[in-house]
Amino acid sequence: MPFIDLQDVGTRPRRNLTPHRRLQVWERAAGVCVLCDRRIDGVRERWIVEHIRALELGGEDDPANMGPAHEACALTKTREDHRRAARAKRQKIRHLGADTPKRPLPFGKASRWKRTLSGKIVRR
Repeated sequence: MPFIDLQDVGTRPRRNLTPHRRLQVWERAAGVCVLCDRRIDGVRERWIVEHIRALELGGEDDPANMGPAHEACALTKTREDHRRAARAKRQKIRHLGADTPKRPLPFGKASRWKRTLSGKIVRR
């Protein structure tokens, strides 16, 4: 039994983004990009609703975790979020022992050969 209770955050489901929810997010942030802290011109600039903590990294899909962002800022953040999520998944797979080693140890259990106590190499 572990000393702390481990909880897998996993990916959260995404709800539809209605125009009402989009307006709610805009008004909550007062039209300021949550990533670069610059004002967004809603008429001239393209903007999207960005999750501050990505859903694939355990963020919630509620207005408290959303904010408006310039399209270019969001693209950079999304790329970084995908990189971090992929790394976390690789670490989880390694930690659970679900992967097979790419380079098995010489004369290990996966090898066709074994070394006897005398040092002689024989086929398993």
